[in-house]
Amino acid sequence: MSSRLVVKTHRPWRALAFRALSVLTFAFAAYLTYEYGRFKGGFDRIATAHESRALEARIGDLEGMNATLRDEIALLQTSRDIDRESYSQVARTVGELQAQILEQRKELALYRGIVSPDEGAAGLRVQELDVAQRLEDSHYRLKLVLVQALKHDRRVSGVVNLSVDGAENGRSVSYAMADITPDGARDLRFSFRYFQDFEKDLVLPDDFEPERINVEIRPSDRSAESITQSFDWTAKAG
Repeated sequence: MSSRLVVKTHRPWRALAFRALSVLTFAFAAYLTYEYGRFKGGFDRIATAHESRALEARIGDLEGMNATLRDEIALLQTSRDIDRESYSQVARTVGELQAQILEQRKELALYRGIVSPDEGAAGLRVQELDVAQRLEDSHYRLKLVLVQALKHDRRVSGVVNLSVDGAENGRSVSYAMADITPDGARDLRFSFRYFQDFEKDLVLPDDFEPERINVEIRPSDRSAESITQSFDWTAKAG
Protein backbone atom coordinates (compact mmCIF):
# COMPACT_ATOMS: atom_id res chain seq x y z
CA MET A 1 0.00 0.00 0.00
CA SER A 2 1.46 3.23 -1.04
CA SER A 3 0.81 6.61 0.74
CA ARG A 4 0.39 10.02 -0.94
CA LEU A 5 1.97 13.19 0.27
CA VAL A 6 -0.35 16.21 0.01
CA VAL A 7 1.33 19.60 0.12
CA LYS A 8 -0.88 22.63 1.14
CA THR A 9 0.25 26.21 0.94
CA HIS A 10 -0.16 28.00 4.29
CA ARG A 11 -1.22 31.65 3.79
CA PRO A 12 -1.94 33.20 7.20
CA TRP A 13 -2.30 36.73 5.76
CA ARG A 14 -5.50 35.73 3.99
CA ALA A 15 -7.13 34.87 7.27
CA LEU A 16 -6.02 38.16 8.78
CA ALA A 17 -7.23 40.09 5.75
CA PHE A 18 -10.56 38.34 5.91
CA ARG A 19 -10.94 39.11 9.55
CA ALA A 20 -10.01 42.77 9.01
CA LEU A 21 -12.43 43.01 6.13
CA SER A 22 -15.15 41.50 8.27
CA VAL A 23 -14.48 44.02 11.04
CA LEU A 24 -14.52 46.95 8.63
CA THR A 25 -17.70 45.69 6.98
CA PHE A 26 -19.36 45.36 10.37
CA ALA A 27 -18.19 48.84 11.41
CA PHE A 28 -19.38 50.43 8.17
CA ALA A 29 -22.72 48.67 8.49
CA ALA A 30 -23.02 49.91 12.06
CA TYR A 31 -22.17 53.51 10.95
CA LEU A 32 -24.76 53.30 8.16
CA THR A 33 -27.28 52.00 10.64
CA TYR A 34 -26.40 54.92 13.03
CA GLU A 35 -26.67 57.55 10.30
CA TYR A 36 -29.90 56.02 9.03
CA GLY A 37 -31.30 56.15 12.52
CA ARG A 38 -30.31 59.83 12.86
CA PHE A 39 -31.78 60.60 9.43
CA LYS A 40 -35.06 58.85 10.33
CA GLY A 41 -35.04 60.87 13.58
CA GLY A 42 -34.92 64.11 11.61
CA PHE A 43 -31.10 64.74 11.66
CA ASP A 44 -29.63 65.71 8.31
CA ARG A 45 -25.86 65.92 8.48
CA ILE A 46 -25.47 67.78 5.20
CA ALA A 47 -28.21 70.25 6.02
CA THR A 48 -26.73 70.73 9.47
CA ALA A 49 -23.31 71.43 7.97
CA HIS A 50 -24.83 74.02 5.61
CA GLU A 51 -26.73 75.60 8.48
CA SER A 52 -23.59 75.70 10.60
CA ARG A 53 -21.66 77.42 7.85
CA ALA A 54 -24.53 79.86 7.34
CA LEU A 55 -24.58 80.64 11.06
CA GLU A 56 -20.82 81.16 11.10
CA ALA A 57 -21.16 83.53 8.15
CA ARG A 58 -24.00 85.36 9.91
CA ILE A 59 -21.91 85.64 13.09
CA GLY A 60 -19.07 87.08 11.03
CA ASP A 61 -21.44 89.64 9.47
CA LEU A 62 -22.84 90.59 12.86
CA GLU A 63 -19.37 90.97 14.33
CA GLY A 64 -18.46 93.21 11.41
CA MET A 65 -21.62 95.29 11.94
CA ASN A 66 -20.84 95.46 15.66
CA ALA A 67 -17.34 96.74 14.98
CA THR A 68 -18.75 99.33 12.56
CA LEU A 69 -21.32 100.45 15.13
CA ARG A 70 -18.63 100.71 17.82
CA ASP A 71 -16.61 102.93 15.49
CA GLU A 72 -19.68 105.08 14.79
CA ILE A 73 -20.45 105.34 18.51
CA ALA A 74 -16.85 106.38 19.21
CA LEU A 75 -17.11 108.98 16.43
CA LEU A 76 -20.42 110.29 17.79
CA GLN A 77 -18.99 110.47 21.31
CA THR A 78 -15.99 112.36 20.01
CA SER A 79 -18.27 114.73 18.09
CA ARG A 80 -20.42 115.17 21.20
CA ASP A 81 -17.35 115.96 23.31
CA ILE A 82 -16.15 118.41 20.68
CA ASP A 83 -19.60 120.03 20.52
CA ARG A 84 -19.74 120.18 24.32
CA GLU A 85 -16.30 121.80 24.49
CA SER A 86 -17.26 124.19 21.69
CA TYR A 87 -20.45 125.08 23.54
CA SER A 88 -18.49 125.64 26.75
CA GLN A 89 -16.04 127.87 24.93
CA VAL A 90 -18.89 129.83 23.33
CA ALA A 91 -20.62 130.14 26.72
CA ARG A 92 -17.40 131.38 28.30
CA THR A 93 -16.89 133.84 25.47
CA VAL A 94 -20.47 135.10 25.78
CA GLY A 95 -20.01 135.46 29.54
CA GLU A 96 -16.79 137.38 29.05
CA LEU A 97 -18.41 139.62 26.45
CA GLN A 98 -21.37 140.28 28.74
CA ALA A 99 -18.99 141.17 31.57
CA GLN A 100 -17.11 143.52 29.23
CA ILE A 101 -20.37 145.10 28.07
CA LEU A 102 -21.47 145.60 31.68
CA GLU A 103 -18.13 147.16 32.56
CA GLN A 104 -18.26 149.42 29.53
CA ARG A 105 -21.79 150.47 30.42
CA LYS A 106 -20.60 151.37 33.90
CA GLU A 107 -17.75 153.41 32.41
CA LEU A 108 -20.18 155.11 30.03
CA ALA A 109 -22.50 155.96 32.94
CA LEU A 110 -19.50 157.30 34.82
CA TYR A 111 -18.46 159.59 31.97
CA ARG A 112 -22.04 160.73 31.46
CA GLY A 113 -22.25 161.52 35.16
CA ILE A 114 -19.15 163.67 34.80
CA VAL A 115 -20.07 165.45 31.59
CA SER A 116 -23.87 165.65 31.78
CA PRO A 117 -25.42 164.30 34.97
CA ASP A 118 -29.11 163.38 34.91
CA GLU A 119 -29.96 165.93 37.57
CA GLY A 120 -27.97 168.60 35.76
CA ALA A 121 -26.34 169.66 39.03
CA ALA A 122 -22.66 170.52 39.15
CA GLY A 123 -20.23 169.51 41.87
CA LEU A 124 -19.29 166.47 43.91
CA ARG A 125 -21.51 163.40 44.02
CA VAL A 126 -21.53 159.63 44.48
CA GLN A 127 -21.71 158.05 41.02
CA GLU A 128 -21.56 154.42 42.08
CA LEU A 129 -21.75 152.41 45.30
CA ASP A 130 -21.60 148.60 45.29
CA VAL A 131 -21.33 146.15 48.18
CA ALA A 132 -20.21 142.56 47.48
CA GLN A 133 -20.52 139.62 49.88
CA ARG A 134 -17.22 137.86 50.63
CA LEU A 135 -16.76 134.17 51.43
CA GLU A 136 -16.73 134.75 55.18
CA ASP A 137 -19.94 135.70 56.94
CA SER A 138 -20.34 139.42 57.68
CA HIS A 139 -17.37 140.25 55.41
CA TYR A 140 -18.01 142.62 52.51
CA ARG A 141 -16.15 144.56 49.82
CA LEU A 142 -17.26 148.15 49.23
CA LYS A 143 -16.69 149.95 45.93
CA LEU A 144 -17.30 153.69 45.84
CA VAL A 145 -16.93 156.07 42.87
CA LEU A 146 -16.98 159.86 43.32
CA VAL A 147 -17.30 162.27 40.40
CA GLN A 148 -17.15 166.01 39.90
CA ALA A 149 -19.90 166.85 37.46
CA LEU A 150 -19.87 169.62 34.86
CA LYS A 151 -17.17 171.79 36.47
CA HIS A 152 -13.71 170.34 35.91
CA ASP A 153 -11.67 173.52 35.88
CA ARG A 154 -10.05 172.80 39.24
CA ARG A 155 -9.06 169.88 41.36
CA VAL A 156 -11.22 169.00 44.35
CA SER A 157 -10.01 167.26 47.51
CA GLY A 158 -11.31 166.23 50.91
CA VAL A 159 -12.40 163.17 52.87
CA VAL A 160 -15.23 160.64 52.68
CA ASN A 161 -16.78 159.18 55.80
CA LEU A 162 -19.01 156.10 55.86
CA SER A 163 -21.52 154.73 58.35
CA VAL A 164 -23.92 151.81 58.28
CA ASP A 165 -27.36 151.86 59.92
CA GLY A 166 -29.23 148.73 60.90
CA ALA A 167 -30.73 146.62 63.67
CA GLU A 168 -28.95 144.60 66.34
CA ASN A 169 -30.74 142.53 68.97
CA GLY A 170 -33.99 144.36 68.30
CA ARG A 171 -32.65 147.92 68.49
CA SER A 172 -31.47 150.46 65.92
CA VAL A 173 -27.70 150.81 65.70
CA SER A 174 -25.34 152.85 63.54
CA TYR A 175 -21.68 151.86 63.08
CA ALA A 176 -19.05 154.37 62.05
CA MET A 177 -16.44 153.53 59.45
CA ALA A 178 -13.69 153.03 62.03
CA ASP A 179 -15.84 150.35 63.74
CA ILE A 180 -16.41 148.23 60.63
CA THR A 181 -13.08 148.41 58.75
CA PRO A 182 -10.29 145.92 59.55
CA ASP A 183 -7.65 148.67 59.60
CA GLY A 184 -9.79 151.03 61.70
CA ALA A 185 -9.67 153.78 59.07
CA ARG A 186 -11.81 156.76 60.04
CA ASP A 187 -12.27 158.10 56.50
CA LEU A 188 -11.14 157.96 52.86
CA ARG A 189 -9.15 160.82 51.38
CA PHE A 190 -9.80 161.96 47.83
CA SER A 191 -8.19 164.37 45.39
CA PHE A 192 -9.25 164.41 41.75
CA ARG A 193 -10.48 166.54 38.89
CA TYR A 194 -12.91 164.20 37.14
CA PHE A 195 -13.45 161.09 39.28
CA GLN A 196 -11.89 158.75 41.84
CA ASP A 197 -12.83 155.25 42.94
CA PHE A 198 -12.27 153.45 46.26
CA GLU A 199 -12.42 149.83 47.42
CA LYS A 200 -12.66 149.00 51.10
CA ASP A 201 -13.22 145.86 53.18
CA LEU A 202 -16.00 145.96 55.73
CA VAL A 203 -16.54 143.55 58.63
CA LEU A 204 -19.89 143.85 60.36
CA PRO A 205 -20.84 142.39 63.78
CA ASP A 206 -22.40 138.93 63.54
CA ASP A 207 -25.77 139.93 65.04
CA PHE A 208 -26.01 143.14 63.07
CA GLU A 209 -28.47 143.40 60.17
CA PRO A 210 -27.46 146.30 57.86
CA GLU A 211 -30.23 148.36 56.31
CA ARG A 212 -28.63 151.51 54.95
CA ILE A 213 -25.18 152.91 54.18
CA ASN A 214 -24.45 156.61 54.48
CA VAL A 215 -21.75 158.46 52.55
CA GLU A 216 -20.61 161.87 53.77
CA ILE A 217 -18.33 163.90 51.46
CA ARG A 218 -16.46 166.75 53.15
CA PRO A 219 -14.43 168.95 50.74
CA SER A 220 -11.28 170.62 52.02
CA ASP A 221 -12.49 173.95 50.64
CA ARG A 222 -14.36 175.52 53.51
CA SER A 223 -16.57 177.43 51.11
CA ALA A 224 -17.90 174.14 49.72
CA GLU A 225 -20.71 172.37 51.51
CA SER A 226 -20.54 168.81 52.75
CA ILE A 227 -22.67 166.29 50.89
CA THR A 228 -24.44 163.31 52.46
CA GLN A 229 -26.10 160.55 50.45
CA SER A 230 -27.82 157.43 51.79
CA PHE A 231 -28.28 154.12 49.96
CA ASP A 232 -30.27 151.01 50.81
CA TRP A 233 -27.98 148.14 51.79
CA THR A 234 -27.93 145.66 48.94
CA ALA A 235 -25.09 143.14 48.91
CA LYS A 236 -24.46 141.07 45.79
CA ALA A 237 -22.41 137.88 45.58
CA GLY A 238 -18.72 138.62 45.36
